[in-house]
Amino acid sequence: MQIVNFVLLIVILNSILYRPIREAIKRRMEKFKQDQDEITRLKTEAEEKLRAFQMAIEEAKKKGMEQREALRQEAKAEEKTLLEGVYKEVEEQLAQVKEQISKDMEQVKAKLQGEAKKFAFEIAEKILGRPVSDEQKG
Repeated sequence: MQIVNFVLLIVILNSILYRPIREAIKRRMEKFKQDQDEITRLKTEAEEKLRAFQMAIEEAKKKGMEQREALRQEAKAEEKTLLEGVYKEVEEQLAQVKEQISKDMEQVKAKLQGEAKKFAFEIAEKILGRPVSDEQKG
């Protein structure tokens, strides 16, 4: 009787208590495994996104450096062009100034030669004490 009672108790406990507990533990283990798989998947996905983000940052830096260098080269070329223009303009102005100075010197030289002759005759008249004739001036 006790054995039957014991077997009956085991069968009842198994169907009422142990089986639901085992199923709950089994579902919990499956859920745990699914959560672990999801964590692994999300971690891998996050690492891939991080690598892609870092690559994008590196690419952006590289493009920025290239653009900076291109702008620097462009500015250098523009500076060279501007300087060449300024040098050319300065040279033209210098040539004009030299030409103007040369013309002014010729005018002053001609004027001084005329005045030098006049002064020479005036000095001669003062030294001689008499007027010098137009024939002698000519």
